[in-house]
Amino acid sequence: MEGSTRQARAERYSIGAVTNALAILRLVGERERIGLADAARAAEVSKSTAYRLLATLEAAGLVERLPEGGYRAGLEAVRWAMQLMAQLDVRTTAAPYLRQLWERTGETANLALLREGRLVYVEILESALPFRMADVPGSAAPLHATALGKAVAVHLDPHRLAGLLGPEPYPALTVHTATTWRDLRARLDETRARGFAVDREEVALGVTCVAAPILARDEVVGAISVSGPRARLTDARLAEVAEQVLAAAHQVSQRLSPRG
Repeated sequence: MEGSTRQARAERYSIGAVTNALAILRLVGERERIGLADAARAAEVSKSTAYRLLATLEAAGLVERLPEGGYRAGLEAVRWAMQLMAQLDVRTTAAPYLRQLWERTGETANLALLREGRLVYVEILESALPFRMADVPGSAAPLHATALGKAVAVHLDPHRLAGLLGPEPYPALTVHTATTWRDLRARLDETRARGFAVDREEVALGVTCVAAPILARDEVVGAISVSGPRARLTDARLAEVAEQVLAAAHQVSQRLSPRG
């Protein structure tokens, strides 16, 4: 019942032109080359309307018009596909290690990946213990405050990092959040020296998190972390959990960067 209700709602708010364009894109993904008549049939529109849809997709780089006639997938569509495949590969590779962290620590285990200039939670295994902390998949992890963000930040080019952070002051999520580049740089230096990142109540009071970066062929693609109440993730226990997080991130990175 819930699925049919969701489907009905989606159909009610769908936009015809977008639906038609997606039908053409699906056909482009299935064939090496399509013609105008093929596009019109796929979208169930006239050839003139199909031509306008193809022109719009071409302007976006999603399709490319061939000199001999017809259309094929454009470079932007290929780039999107490659990004999606890379992210799926990271998620698939990281899944068993994320679950292992969740089982061994009993705390919430998180996986976040870089997507279009944002660090996004893509997998969250929520702790079964009381007073657990869990974000929502799809939400962004602030680079300046979260352990995940700092684990990634130390591996980014300084100019790119500055662009992602935006102007100072950075949002103060708690009284412990670094809101200036000077303060954040000091914490990033500590992160670099330790090899892992820590968030001690910088995002939410009473919450601690430890994270390590995931690298694919020496390029940072995301990070993995464990988070929980500070009452459970004490300084004494943090060292033990950090070792487990580092080991998990290292194993994922190794499998994403085959040597040969």
